[in-house]
Amino acid sequence: MTNSACLNLLATITPESSESDVEHKVIVPLLHLLGYSNEDWQTQVGIGSSKIDFLISFKATQGYSSAYLVIETKSPKKKLEQSIWQISDYMRQTEAVLGLLTNGYTFCLLCNHQGKISKLAEYSQSDLSLSLNLENHLFYKVLSKKACLIFSKELRRSQLSIKTRFLSIISKALLGEDKARLLIGEENFEPETGRDLSKNLIQSKTSEKAMIITVFNNKGGVGKTTTTINLAAALSKLGKRVLLIDVDAQANLTLGLGIDPLDDVEKQGKKDIGHLLTDPRVSLEEVIIKKRWDDVKLDIVPSHIRLSHMESTLMMTPDIDRVLAKKTKKYVDEYDYILIDPPPSFGKANTIALMASSGVLIPTQLSSYPIRALEFVVGRAIAVDELKEGTLPILGIAVSMHNRTATKVSLEMIEQLKDILQEVPGAAGVEIYPQSTWIPNLSIISTTPNKGYPICFAEFDEDLDRREKEAAQDAFYSYLNLAKHLISTTNKGD
Repeated sequence: MTNSACLNLLATITPESSESDVEHKVIVPLLHLLGYSNEDWQTQVGIGSSKIDFLISFKATQGYSSAYLVIETKSPKKKLEQSIWQISDYMRQTEAVLGLLTNGYTFCLLCNHQGKISKLAEYSQSDLSLSLNLENHLFYKVLSKKACLIFSKELRRSQLSIKTRFLSIISKALLGEDKARLLIGEENFEPETGRDLSKNLIQSKTSEKAMIITVFNNKGGVGKTTTTINLAAALSKLGKRVLLIDVDAQANLTLGLGIDPLDDVEKQGKKDIGHLLTDPRVSLEEVIIKKRWDDVKLDIVPSHIRLSHMESTLMMTPDIDRVLAKKTKKYVDEYDYILIDPPPSFGKANTIALMASSGVLIPTQLSSYPIRALEFVVGRAIAVDELKEGTLPILGIAVSMHNRTATKVSLEMIEQLKDILQEVPGAAGVEIYPQSTWIPNLSIISTTPNKGYPICFAEFDEDLDRREKEAAQDAFYSYLNLAKHLISTTNKGD
């Protein structure tokens, strides 16, 4: 595979090219360059009501065909993050080991490990066309017919173990050993040396204390709870251990994660946040409910409407402001992040949440009234910071419900927000998170909490159509960017 050949096929694509152009001018020539003949792949393969653009498979054993590579093409104007759910579904249904999603400009390489679809790498045109020796490029090595034949040969020897071994090798090459361990799993990873790296990894994970963050805004309707739910899911997707604590009597976070305070908590004789705050004998562990959606795992402390009638009890409970801080202290080694969702007010429950926290994240909508209200939100966080033994930094301002078409208005609102922060004592250095983290104002974001799952799980919802799933994937991509930025901000990267 030569530079000139790669450059020639990539140069044929322009922003005006169609999906068909990408298929015939890029993918077919690319497959030939990777060593495949026309007989090695199938096109428009029916799967349910959909069709896979390209499928490469082989006879693993007599009478049994195993899929190696699924390729899905889009037009150059299409954002790839909106179609990750689609190729993920194809890879699960065919049990394909690898997936390639491309619009002719960007090439996204994915792998399938026991139904969990993960991104291995993403390449641009320039990444591939500027490589000095493409035959030594990992993109070529992983997707080539030679790799496919090696996989086929090994699979015949060991149907049960080869996927894990093969993915261990390529994920380690693309992601590095530590991230490959998180992808493949400690129990399946085969290190090349005799070092006990699993023990070291476990020790490094448990030695870090959780970052306890209150997602805080006294203004309702700015996407606070929805941001908390989907930020937690994104952190979990990125390998972080996450606990959610709902201290809002409306229990929107609890309900949004599929837990009914009456049927799943009260009628089951389980305890909730009210018991945790007012009963000295109740520990955090006793009130946690564990939930899982595909590869997203979250621990949740549920709320209950009875909390709205407990204000007087909270007021009379000795040292109530620090009770949540004391009860979470024993468990900070078990999580990377503890996210607290307080009520949209300045009441006692809000104070309890802030006193337990090691940081504050402020979500806001870019419109006049929510921005003006931020002066009081920031002021409240700074006031609580003065009461705490430790510090309570404002980690940043996260934009939610962003209207992508109102560019001029958004810029005006950002400038107004900066002016407000300059006027609040101690708030001049508060960061407004970058535009890549801004959560779009899409209807799918507001509807998924009613279904009881994070938005990333929408790809498995058979009641949603293709357009809705693409919108969900688009939105979750922004939540992933928000999570990555938060990890960077809190210095809790791998």
